[in-house]
Amino acid sequence: MPNLLQRAWNFIHYRLIHAPRGGGKPVPATALDEEYRSGHWDHFTGPSEQARHEQLVALIYAHAPGPTLLDLGCGSGRLAAMLDPRRISEHLGVDLSEEGLARARALGLAHARFESGNFETWRPAKPYDVITFNECLGYARHPAVTAAAFGRHLTPGGVLIVSHFRWGNWREIWRSVEKEFTVVATASATNDQGQVWDLKVLRPRPPGA
Repeated sequence: MPNLLQRAWNFIHYRLIHAPRGGGKPVPATALDEEYRSGHWDHFTGPSEQARHEQLVALIYAHAPGPTLLDLGCGSGRLAAMLDPRRISEHLGVDLSEEGLARARALGLAHARFESGNFETWRPAKPYDVITFNECLGYARHPAVTAAAFGRHLTPGGVLIVSHFRWGNWREIWRSVEKEFTVVATASATNDQGQVWDLKVLRPRPPGA
């Protein structure tokens, strides 16, 4: 009974308090690994996600010639596989799922490196010109806090690029994130099923702004 009460309280707290404030919903690494093995994430490499990935690639290229790129939530390496190695100077993909990373490494992409890490605690050893949250920021317990933390690991003039599916409390997540950043550019993508993604290029606000 105590476990049932705790689960009920967690559900109510998330729906009524945490989610309306722009809170995300973490998923354990073991659950992500099982989802990869079951084929749950296979659509990331299919046509239903193609337009979104094309928009993301275009926004990366538009930022600067040959940027260094930190690809958070890299999963099985779909974004890395779509990038032209002549148009970026460095790519590091980071993901929580070892199963996803194994698939990314199996692609044999010479221009890409992949590393295990939980972006709630993992931080890069150097700054990057572009940091992407590729359909993963909503898995942070506090998306705006996590985004702001990585904003401090950008090179001068660098940007965060966030891709986020219109589902759940997506509006609240964007509102909370945009309190920490200036929106530099926006794009959206829609597939043939009517699913919609928003993509935004963000620059950290100066202290006190």
